Amino acid sequence: FSIHNSSTPTPALSNMRALFFLALTLVASRSAFGSDVQTNLPTNWTDCGMKNATMHWLNVSSTPNPVHKGEQQTVVKSGFTDKAYTNITVQYEQFWRVAGHWLKFLTLKVNACEEHPICPTVAKKVFTEKSLHPKLNPLTPFGMYRSKQTYFDDMTGEIIGCVDMLVPYEK
Repeated sequence: FSIHNSSTPTPALSNMRALFFLALTLVASRSAFGSDVQTNLPTNWTDCGMKNATMHWLNVSSTPNPVHKGEQQTVVKSGFTDKAYTNITVQYEQFWRVAGHWLKFLTLKVNACEEHPICPTVAKKVFTEKSLHPKLNPLTPFGMYRSKQTYFDDMTGEIIGCVDMLVPYEK
């Protein structure tokens, strides 16, 4: 046993620090890369429209769920509007869960009527939109992903509805 008064750490202290940081890194990467992903669950989604929303979602499904490396994903959404719309824009906000926090990595606005044949909508009539997504890039990190989709009336610019879904991506 020896006492060092210098600022240089002993080899044992250096090893303990290295082990501590290795353990901390493993815990952080475990939570960042999918330890909280649960399998064989129905699609987790929410109609996130405000109280005055005029677009309402009835069902959202992602197949397969979870999505695995090398698979294509099909998303099917059913909903209705309270009134007719001829031009709708959707804003996609994509997030990845990292260490318990949502990291936004993409915001994209597109013409919803061109992307999905839902326009013109008919008041109170249920519509269904289906999207086949390509395989993810092989370097895409595994974990939980979130897609928040906000819909706008192009004529007024007002938000008419919102859907928020979680999709696990695994090996």
